[in-house]
Amino acid sequence: MRDIGRGETLACEGDLADSFGVLVSGKARVFHMGADGKQITFEDLGVSDPIAAVAALAGGRYPANIEASTDGTIAWLPRESLYTLLAAEPAVAQNLISGLASKVVNFTSVVQTLALDVPSRLARYLFQRALASGETTTEGLRVDLGMTKTELAASLGTVPETLSRAFARLRDDEIVEVQGRTVIVFDVGALARMGSGYEEG
Repeated sequence: MRDIGRGETLACEGDLADSFGVLVSGKARVFHMGADGKQITFEDLGVSDPIAAVAALAGGRYPANIEASTDGTIAWLPRESLYTLLAAEPAVAQNLISGLASKVVNFTSVVQTLALDVPSRLARYLFQRALASGETTTEGLRVDLGMTKTELAASLGTVPETLSRAFARLRDDEIVEVQGRTVIVFDVGALARMGSGYEEG
């Protein structure tokens, strides 16, 4: 068990994966850093989420970087001890397999999103946020971004400047209006079409 600070590196892409972690408190993110400095966020982690589980079980190297998003506490377990625990506690193994399977499904969604252009990635994200937490108002459907625009750019695999242009396109097409970290959605159907990679010609 050890305390971690915001911005602290928990795992580096390419390093030997000899430990498996669990977040006891705080948040972390999994990301890839390109040669051009561009970051792509694969996953945001919260309390009880496993850290580097797949790499540790495979006995390979960490496929991505992991960084603490907030202060918190992490429990590290050596890979050999993890195997001993799984052999002794079948229920733990079942829960771990279930959790890792869900991560594979989520990662498939990330790959599908990255196959789109940036405006379509943004539309897909806004559509999903609208379904999950959109609030109906007289102006339209009010959607909180849930993160800063810099964080959103990283999660969409782009940079803030390109994200700003994507927002401008949606605004110019009268699909949304941007109010800081809040977006007013005028046309949910248009977001759904763009986010699926299909736009009516």
